[in-house]
Order: sequence, then C-alpha cells, then structure tokens
Amino acid sequence: MNFKRLLVLIISFVLSTWLIAQDDMMEETVTDTTQEESMDIDESMEEELLEYEEEESAGALDGFSAGLTGSVGFVNGEYITNTPVGGSLIITTPYGFDLGGLGRFNVSLAFGGYSGQSDDGAGTVQDINPSAFGVGGNLTLAKMIFAEGHAGLVGKGTGLRGFAGISLERIMKKSLGLPVNILVGGEGFISTELLEGGEKSYWGGLGVRLDYTF
Repeated sequence: MNFKRLLVLIISFVLSTWLIAQDDMMEETVTDTTQEESMDIDESMEEELLEYEEEESAGALDGFSAGLTGSVGFVNGEYITNTPVGGSLIITTPYGFDLGGLGRFNVSLAFGGYSGQSDDGAGTVQDINPSAFGVGGNLTLAKMIFAEGHAGLVGKGTGLRGFAGISLERIMKKSLGLPVNILVGGEGFISTELLEGGEKSYWGGLGVRLDYTF
C-alpha cells in the first residue's frame, strides 16, 4: 500500500468520525432544547394554575375581617347594679364608601353577649344577660383613630352599641407584617329595655379588640 492510499484512508476515517460526533452533538442539543422547552411550558402552566387557585381561594372572603372584642364595664345607669362584662364578634365587610381625606366607611355587623346584675326597683337584685345584635359601620381616620357604631337590639329592646379608640394597624400590619390588628378604646351600650318589662339603661367600659383580615 502506497503512501497516497494510506493518507486517503486516514482522512476518510477522520471525516467519518467527525461527522458521527457532529450528529451526536446535534441530537443532544435537540433533546436538551426539547426538554428545556417542555420544562418552561410545565412551569408556565404551574404558575398559571397557582395564580388561578389563589384567585379562587381569595375571592370569597377577600376584604372581610372578623374581630373579637372583650370589655370590662365600669359605668352604668341606675337600673344596673353590677356592670355587665362580656364580648362581641364584629364582622367587617369590604362594602362601604370613601370619605375623601377622612378615610373610608365600611359596613359591619355586631353580635355580643354580656352578663351583669340589676335592681328591679323593689330592692331585689337579679341577674341580667343581655345579648346584642346590630348593623352599622366603622371609620378609621389616618389609620389610627377608630370609631364604630351599630343599631339593633340590646337585651329585650332596641339599642345602640358604640366603640371608639386607637387602632394599632400601622404597627401590626405595616411594621410587623401581621394579618391582625389590635384596637383599644371605650365600648358602650344603650338599651330601651334590658329585661322584659324592665327599664331602659346603659353601660360602658374599656374594650380591646383583635381583628383578623382574610
């Protein structure tokens, strides 16, 4: 075998090896690209699904909040001999209207139960357990000053409930990033008839409320 034929064989072997290597590299590139595209599509679908699930889960109670208020009374009318103590559940809705620079008014519902004692007028002390239900709303000024009022039933007659004080929203939500808020202030009740056949009266005291926003 002469030198020229040997050189041709070597060149042919090198070219064939190089072509095979190029084919393998092309197949790997196509496979990697396909896998990356598939992963991108899967991730995109997962993100869209998560966004959809978040929208679905947040839609029902979005904007609502629930708060528990506990109060200890220290002022009352003459009919009451032992100031009622107890608590209320406040459901605040996202429905309301803006008051410009004053803040926003939101519609809310109040449910409460309290326990105390009263004088029937003949010197007999009797237990009273007035419940409270009302519809009203609340207003927060500068995310600090809080005022709330509800009209409905207190005891056996029509009545009013009011709560006003300081909101710690700036600290709890803005600074600490918590989904809860604490309100501290005075809570008061007025009733036209605490007990059936009884007199109208009122009571009030210090209230503390913990609100959770959904």
